[in-house]
Amino acid sequence: MENMQTENLIVIKDRKNLDLSGITKLDSFDSKEFLLDTTMGFLHVTGTELELGNMNMEKGLITIKGNIDGVKFMDKGKTSTTKESFLSKLFK
Repeated sequence: MENMQTENLIVIKDRKNLDLSGITKLDSFDSKEFLLDTTMGFLHVTGTELELGNMNMEKGLITIKGNIDGVKFMDKGKTSTTKESFLSKLFK
């Protein structure tokens, strides 16, 4: 992962395409939300009909397509509750 992008850049195009850089890990995703680990903390993306577009983890780049409703950074210390609730929703 020598070429990984350390800069966090978020570009939203017409609330339909979300280009992200600085991604270190794609934690989880479904058609309503994505949870990503970035160089600046966790990033929670919400919407409808979300799907993974292009992904290059060597460079830390991800594209999400769909109807983007929200993008929120979360501190790393606050993610354990968020991850558990997100995962518990998946297995209900």
